[in-house]
Formats: sequence, structure tokens, C-alpha cells
Amino acid sequence: MTVKRFALLLCAALAGALLPLLSPLQAAQALSRPLESAGEYLRALSLSGTAGNVLAWALVLLVSALPLLLLALLRRRGPLHWEDGLLPLASLLLFILSYFTVNPTHIPVSFAAQVWLMAFFMVTAADLIVWGILRLLRAMEGSPLQTLSRVLGVLLTACAVLLVFSAALRGTRALAAAVEGPAPEQLAIGQLIAGGPFDLVMSSGSQWLAAILTLAELVPDLLGAWVLLLGADLTAALAQGPFSGESAVQCAAAARRCRLAIQITLVLTLAVSLVKLTLFGQVEMVQVSLNFPLIPLILAAALYLLCRCLQRGKVLQDDNDSII
Repeated sequence: MTVKRFALLLCAALAGALLPLLSPLQAAQALSRPLESAGEYLRALSLSGTAGNVLAWALVLLVSALPLLLLALLRRRGPLHWEDGLLPLASLLLFILSYFTVNPTHIPVSFAAQVWLMAFFMVTAADLIVWGILRLLRAMEGSPLQTLSRVLGVLLTACAVLLVFSAALRGTRALAAAVEGPAPEQLAIGQLIAGGPFDLVMSSGSQWLAAILTLAELVPDLLGAWVLLLGADLTAALAQGPFSGESAVQCAAAARRCRLAIQITLVLTLAVSLVKLTLFGQVEMVQVSLNFPLIPLILAAALYLLCRCLQRGKVLQDDNDSII
């Protein structure tokens, strides 16, 4: 694992671990603070006089026109496509966002203005992200193998970062729940939880044991992130040729590790269930479920089968070459 990847995973784990420590309102306030600071600056500039008001409006219009400038640049480089219609929408959203940032008293939701402002910003960002992804998909049509492999490697690494973030987030929430204890409505023995099949909540014993069991269930997510990074490494070898010698070595190593990840995931899932069954009635919350960590298992199985298919293809190519 490279230093860059390790830093990304570490930052994702820290973000996932620290995020539950903030209340939704505190998170919205922290995230909306840069917007509020920009709004305060523009508002002070507008109230400074006629020249300041004109300059403030010019800055607002300039920021709002950035997607339109990008659209004009794309038009000069080639034909536009249907997804480019999202850029004028982004320009409109930016203008509305800038207006309400400068004039927060006009926000239609008075009791949670900061949350609304942050939600509007996220919708605007989502519009630009959707446009970028659709544009990237179109650009991938007809791209060379090296470009496709590079993009796939970045995508797999990003998915690994998200899995680590999700695991850290759920782990912190499990520890917080262990510290706080069960809610009053969860104290009834044999209460059913609607979140999963055959989940039971018991009401005696140690909260920390339940937290440790929950943390153990996060290991498959971390293994899934590891498998994604294996896939990212494999794409670099595949870019040199799907049936090259380096690709065959990488496929063999990745297949062994994927098989190991599948074995650990299945055995750990069964072991945790057996421990829960043993501790049934001795811990605060025991959730016994028929669910398996499907996403990590599917990722590992898919990469395992892909590696095996590439290995078989390498063998067939070598046989054909020897016949010729």
C-alpha cells in the first residue's frame, strides 16, 4: 500500500470516527460557516456604498456564471450533449445560493436557516457532481486501455475509502451506544427490531460486549476495502496487457487474497453469531440475524472469479501460441 493510499484511508477513518461526535446542527453550522463568512463579506461590501454594491453583485454574478462559462468552453471544443443541460441549472442554483447567503433573513425556513443553506449547497454540488460523472462516462467511450485502467483504479480506491469511512462511522456509533446504554423502549425482553430479520434485543449484561461484537462485524467492510485496493493494483498490470506475464502474477496473488478475504468474512460472521448466541440474555443488545455482509462478499467473489478467468485466458493463449 502506498503512502498516499494509507493517508486517504486514515483520513476516511478519522472522518467517520469523528462525525458521529457532532450533532446534526453542529455539523451544519461547521460546514455552513464558510458560506456565512462569504455572505457577511459581500453584505458588508454591498452596504459600503454604491461602488461596493455594484462590486458585490458583480462577484455574485461571476460565481453564478462559472457553469455557463464552462458550457461555452465545451461548445467551442465540440457538440454539446443532454447532460450539459445540468450546467445552466447549476448556474441558477449558484445564483439563488449566493443571494440567500448574502440575505439570510430572506431564507424561507426561519427555524433552521443554517441547515437549509447547507442543504441547498449540497443540492448545488450534487448537480455539478452528476454532470461530471455523466461527462466522464461519455469520455470513456472509445478510450484506450491505459486510460480505462487508470480511471478504474481511481474508482476502486474511492470505493475503498468510502467503505473505510462507513465502517468507522458505524463503529463510533456502536461505541457511543454502548456508553449511553439502550433506550427505554429497548429494555423489553424479546423486543423485535424492524431493521433486520429475526433481530432480537435483550436487556441484561454488559453494553461493552455488545459494542465489541458490533466492531467485529466491521471487519468484513475493511476486508472489502482491501479487496478494492487489490483490484486497483490489478488494473495497473492489466493496462500492460490482460494476458501478460505481470498480469498473470498479479491475478494469482489477488485471487489468493480474495479467497482469504471470503474465508475470513464467512468464518468471522459465523463466529460472531455463535458468540451472540452464547451471550444471549447476558448483554444489553444482542442482534442475531440471518444477514451476511453481502457487499464485501460480492466484491471479493467478483474479483476472485475475474482473476481466475484471466488466468484461464492466459493458459489458453499460451496453448494457442505453442500450437502456432
